[in-house]
Amino acid sequence: MDIKEYERLRKEKSYKRVIREEKKGKEIYQMLPYYENCVLLGDSIAESILDFRLLRKNNVIAKRGRCIDMIDEDIEKVFVLEPKIIYMEFGKNDILHFQGKVEPFIEIYAEKIQRIRQTLPHTCIYINSIIPMRQDVMDRLGGRKVLDAFNEGLMNMCEKYHLTFINNEILMSWKDDVFEFDGVHPKYPYYTMWMKHMASTAGVYSET
Repeated sequence: MDIKEYERLRKEKSYKRVIREEKKGKEIYQMLPYYENCVLLGDSIAESILDFRLLRKNNVIAKRGRCIDMIDEDIEKVFVLEPKIIYMEFGKNDILHFQGKVEPFIEIYAEKIQRIRQTLPHTCIYINSIIPMRQDVMDRLGGRKVLDAFNEGLMNMCEKYHLTFINNEILMSWKDDVFEFDGVHPKYPYYTMWMKHMASTAGVYSET
């Protein structure tokens, strides 16, 4: 991370934004207050939240194609921001990247978590499940069995390291028409539900 990026992140961290009154009622701004001191660390699924402008750039550190063994620089950015909560979302790319092998994926995931904990011991970390894909895409990656194995690995990791696993599969019925043309990314409605679900799981948001 170069000095310009470091300074940008420091400014983002210290700058308190105010949502104008006429915007507060709009869905696109609804969840901003609940992510003020949070960072979502992930791949293109997380990056889509920025594409839809549901959160600000300092709340999402994500990039298309990211796998768990590629995030050292992203973690450095998280260290600068010092969030109170980190939501981690990885796995779709990793299924192919690790050739369907769960063990190396989980081993490296745990290493990254331990690194974060060493620098940010008071930050809460939440682990997102890997959501389904369109059936033909899942079949190419090994089918439902592989997806379930990776999520089971994540759940076991969370139990071992006393982390909270966020099950996002319960949010909707995963029919083929809920996905974009690529069969990997869900359409817009998923993301608003996902943001509420993450914040609710962390105890910072309630619809009641």
